Amino acid sequence: MAEEHDRTHRLLFSFPRMIEDLIRQCLGGEWVERLDFSTLEKMSERLVSPELARREQDVLWRLLYLPPENDEPDWFYVYLHLEHLSRQPPLVALDMVVYKMLAYQDLARRGELTRDRKLPPILSMVFYNGDRAWTAPTSLPELVATIPDAPSGLDLWSFVVVDAQHQSLAGLEGPLRGLFRLEQLGRVADLTDTARELAADLGPEDEALARAFVELINHVVLPKLTREDALRLRITELEELPSMLTQRIERITHGWEMRGWERGQAEGQEKGRQEGRQEGRREGRQEGRREGRQEGRREFFLKLFATKHGEVPPAVRERIAAADADQLETWAERLLRTERPEDVFHD
Repeated sequence: MAEEHDRTHRLLFSFPRMIEDLIRQCLGGEWVERLDFSTLEKMSERLVSPELARREQDVLWRLLYLPPENDEPDWFYVYLHLEHLSRQPPLVALDMVVYKMLAYQDLARRGELTRDRKLPPILSMVFYNGDRAWTAPTSLPELVATIPDAPSGLDLWSFVVVDAQHQSLAGLEGPLRGLFRLEQLGRVADLTDTARELAADLGPEDEALARAFVELINHVVLPKLTREDALRLRITELEELPSMLTQRIERITHGWEMRGWERGQAEGQEKGRQEGRQEGRREGRQEGRREGRQEGRREFFLKLFATKHGEVPPAVRERIAAADADQLETWAERLLRTERPEDVFHD
């Protein structure tokens, strides 16, 4: 009997006239005059998701609506729940929200948005024919317990954004502060202090959480901060990161220096060959070697500075370009032993 009831009501409300009369006569209001009932069309089940298509007792219609603030019409949707309801399920408001969300997912998937790229309005209606007058909640907020002074994400239609890159660290403490510091790091030099702070905040009972931070540092933070493959390392404990990072920087210094020297010598030889054709092969080759080696030193120092402190400011590039070999060597030693960029060039 209930199935026949659902089938016949679904058939009746498959006619535009019945939908129009239902809205005009049961709802009414000035807003109805903005609906263009001549555009009423029933949405095909082929256009909706399998989850919503299985709601065979429901129908989804659409018609054009003229918003008060716009001269151009947009689509307005009517979701009519026609399941045979002779009683009042206390949580039916939750079911209706779920069905509406499924409808919204289908509309978004098909790109059926308003002119200002928003989801269109959907009117949800339940056809009820029980003996007792309807008294059950008709909105989800009536079913959800509230908390005074709660954030906006606790309501049913919004969420809270935690913007990791722009989150203020003021007032934060413990491992959460460490997480945001890791997300916001821009220099390898700052990683050691963050690791020390995390290690101090995590006790023996937080061993699993500490391992999770180690995974984050190994797979996300270090690859982001160290452009040079030679500097990438893996740690097993937070406590070992500061010393390991310092050792690795010092270890690769000689390798970078030798590669820079060799590249500079090769470039100098090439430059010498070119200039030698005009000014003499011997003198040109010697000058080219000297300039090439100097350029190699500058390139090495630039890479080392960028790896430890990030982007190289234009003023620093100018100083490096004008520095001689002795000055570059002095700066390189300071770079490995100081934390602040300004301490490298204090003279």
